[in-house]
Parts: sequence; C-alpha cells; structure tokens
Amino acid sequence: FSSPGYAFLLFREEASVHRLVKSCLSEEGKLYMFVSSLTQSNKKVQIRPWRLSDSDFIMDHTQPIDARKTIFIGGVPRPLKACELADIFNARYGNVCYAGIDCDPDLKYPKGAGRVTFSSRVSFMSAVSCRFLQVTYGDIDKKVEVKPYVLDDQICDECHGINCGGRYAPYFCGNIHCLRYYCEHCWAAVHS
Repeated sequence: FSSPGYAFLLFREEASVHRLVKSCLSEEGKLYMFVSSLTQSNKKVQIRPWRLSDSDFIMDHTQPIDARKTIFIGGVPRPLKACELADIFNARYGNVCYAGIDCDPDLKYPKGAGRVTFSSRVSFMSAVSCRFLQVTYGDIDKKVEVKPYVLDDQICDECHGINCGGRYAPYFCGNIHCLRYYCEHCWAAVHS
C-alpha cells in the first residue's frame, strides 16, 4: 500500500510530547527526527506539534465578537496559528477581533480551515468579496478560499420567526448582496 506521507501521533500525556520535541533536531525553526523502516533507514521526517492554545486568538479584547461578521477560510496551511491568521487578515482588511483554527475533535490537530471575525461590517464585506486570498507562510504558498461562516440556530432575517413558528432558519443565501438567513416560507417568497 502507499503511504500519504504523514502520520498523526496521539499521546496520553503532555509530558510525552515535550520529550518528543526535546529529542528532535532543530533546523531553521523546524523540528526533525530520524525514523527507520524496513525499506529505509534514518529518514529525516519533520515533526509538527500543535499547541491547543494556538487554536484561538482574540486580537481586540475591547470589541464584542459578532458571529455574523465571521468568515470561513478553507485551505489554511496546517502549521498556521490563529494569531498568525488574524495578522494576515488584519493586515489585508483591518478590524480583526478574533481568529480560530478548526481542529479535528479526535486528533486535536488542525483540519486546514479557520475562522476570522471582524469588528467592522466593511472589513467583513471586503474579505467575503475577495473569495480567494494568496497566503504565504514560510515555504508554503497557498490560495485559501474565503466565504461567509454559516451559523446554526439562526432565526429568519425576513420574518424574525413569525412565519415558521419561531423555528430556526434552514436556509442561508451566500450571495454577497444578501447574506441572510431564511425560513422555508420566506426563502420561497424572496428567492423564488
């Protein structure tokens, strides 16, 4: 069988991760160790530990976090920390108040996606309008996808729950001129 070229290791204790990192060779800010197999001996492999505290970053503690001004970013380089993601989007669009890296719930390792919340609607709209952004991180140069972050448990923006008995809106219109949540009745009326 062919290997994907990477593996995930889960340790029972944090101390084991510290011992692994301590045993690594450090070159230009990257960690390596030598691993042998039946077909190859002493292959140099990169070790990329992930600190759970690097998953979330609040850039501006004075600003309330409005989830409706949040973007989803797909294709995020896996080593990128939330604070670095915040810096990239703040430099480009301004007014970032929060950034988060989506991690696999079992592996506790980045999935390659993230979220950024803005304190300004103008910054949010500018980011959503771009759709793609070229991100350079070390030797990784990647085009990431940017779109509105779709929230669960939202009331219809049109009728405020009146036409659907207060149930949550199952539809979201991702059109840049709309970006609203709708119940079935209002979706049919507005987007027919």
